[in-house]
Amino acid sequence: MKFLTAILSFSTVFGTVYFKESFDNGLSDKWVQSKSKDDFGKFVVSNGKFFADEASSKGLQTSQDAKFYAMSIPFDKEFDNAGKVMVIQFSVKHEQGIDCGGGYVKILPPGYDAAKLNGESKYNIMFGPDICGGDKKTHVIFSYKDKNYGLNHRMILQAESDKLTRKLLYN
Repeated sequence: MKFLTAILSFSTVFGTVYFKESFDNGLSDKWVQSKSKDDFGKFVVSNGKFFADEASSKGLQTSQDAKFYAMSIPFDKEFDNAGKVMVIQFSVKHEQGIDCGGGYVKILPPGYDAAKLNGESKYNIMFGPDICGGDKKTHVIFSYKDKNYGLNHRMILQAESDKLTRKLLYN
């Protein structure tokens, strides 16, 4: 099982947080499980096998091996970060180790249908680790006018595959 803590902060230089999820009270009803495939894996809220602090270590955990997962939550309001620094962050812990897989945060455009979310859904930003064999990278891809723009290969962050929690940060 892979363990993902989704603590997402979209922040301006002045510290405005547009979205943050700590799962302190379990999985909110605002989260929508995609119905685009009938065999998506189910997320659960858990501390995982090991943690430092029970109260602050909750996150989303994949409950089944070798499954795809798709779940989303809408923003309460639109945001514009023009001229400001935007920070996207989440933590990942691969408790079993990982040979091949990934976990991504996708910033979706307004008006998307959460029930139809899938791997081909349009997004504005995709960010997260992708590990397969010796290839370990963190994707940072921007979509603009239906064209994807990834960061230059020299700028790609290496993804870790050990069993410790890693904060992934892009700004």
